[in-house]
Amino acid sequence: MLTYVTAHGEVGMAETPMKPLAVDMVEVKRVSADLRIQADGGLASGLGGFAREVERGVLFGWFSPSGETQAARNALWAALHRHRDNAERQLRLGQALAVALEQVLTNYTEADDQAAAALKVLEREISASAKRAEQAALRQRQGRGADV
Repeated sequence: MLTYVTAHGEVGMAETPMKPLAVDMVEVKRVSADLRIQADGGLASGLGGFAREVERGVLFGWFSPSGETQAARNALWAALHRHRDNAERQLRLGQALAVALEQVLTNYTEADDQAAAALKVLEREISASAKRAEQAALRQRQGRGADV
């Protein structure tokens, strides 16, 4: 029986353990780098140009006395502002996701390094214990006692 806590703090039980999760860290690094390039390079620069164009205003129907044309012009202006706001939100989310992926990579690397260091310590201890046991067995066979 496996007990776990969900992201919402709820405790759950599973009959069988969850399958191990395999993640290709090289691919995560590539995706993070691509996301950063697309967000900072593509979307940010395009958004800057678009924002300047929107701030100039909508020239469509500027001199038309028609109320329908003015209404269409206002609707277009509102749609362009909504599009700019959505693009800014998308840019912030893309940048936040890139930062989060980079932090995951950093955390994973640090945890992996710590685990590797701990394994080296364990290997040294096991090796030293095995040598001491081997020496004790040899001393015993030679009748000199098992001083370790």
